[in-house]
Amino acid sequence: MKHEIEETVVAWQKDNLVRNLSEESMETYRASAKDFLGFFQQSSIARFKQLTDDAIQAYVMGQINRGCMPRTINNRLKAIRRLCYFYQKNFKPSYRIPVFPFQRESATVRGPLTDSEVMRLVEKFDCKNRSSILVAVALDTGLRSKSLRNIRVEDVDIAEKTLCVRVTKNHDTLKLPLTQALAELLAGYIAHFEMTSGWLFCNTDGGKMYDRSAVYKSVKRYLQECGVNKTGVHLFRYTFGKIMVKNNCNAMLLQKWLGHRTMEETKKYVKIYSDELNELCEKVAPLSKEGKFFPKKVTANT
Repeated sequence: MKHEIEETVVAWQKDNLVRNLSEESMETYRASAKDFLGFFQQSSIARFKQLTDDAIQAYVMGQINRGCMPRTINNRLKAIRRLCYFYQKNFKPSYRIPVFPFQRESATVRGPLTDSEVMRLVEKFDCKNRSSILVAVALDTGLRSKSLRNIRVEDVDIAEKTLCVRVTKNHDTLKLPLTQALAELLAGYIAHFEMTSGWLFCNTDGGKMYDRSAVYKSVKRYLQECGVNKTGVHLFRYTFGKIMVKNNCNAMLLQKWLGHRTMEETKKYVKIYSDELNELCEKVAPLSKEGKFFPKKVTANT
């Protein structure tokens, strides 16, 4: 039997390359395709007419039985749905897209870290722990996952206390300063693992660069060890922006550091929440208690 779905996946992935999708999207689609093709082969599903509502439900049940998280299941379902739309558009307009039972995802706290959470992470920093150093670099530089994964040992200059970031979202190379604390942690980390070249964050087996999943798992493990109930790599970027703003960092400087082309992008990382705004108001507003204009006695007109 002609494996119509498998052949369409190949055409779909080529189309994704032509459309210049991001590396992250391509990686997600490749992983999802590998997973659902394996299931379809086991279920003898080779043609799109066999890809019915019941077949999709069976796939989802298989995912649940394997212990997959709702978010993982939903990402894979989105990949199958995109494949179905690709088939419908390019090969068979009359094809009916099956129903996709997306799972309800539990709310995940993704906001920036609080000061106490940052302290819990910092207290456990250890140059002998890869996850610890990964989090330290993410927290102290605000770099994205892709940039972190592509740092090489040669990009770290301990003597000059600088970090060269060669892979960024807008393709600009960044040269960032390192704090004394981070420089010392990195020096200890590089010395402990006897690293002279290659990827800064890599697997112990063969020195292979961390992929997106490895970074996420490493961060998640360290956060759990520190008792911080938050997930994701991007939360360090939000935390970095928040701390820089609270310490009166110039907006233009922060934009350059984060590698943003426009100030609109930077604004997303400098959200000041209500409690912090109230606290700031009592310190800097003209009639604040700490302000020089605060009247000794305020009376209401009657």
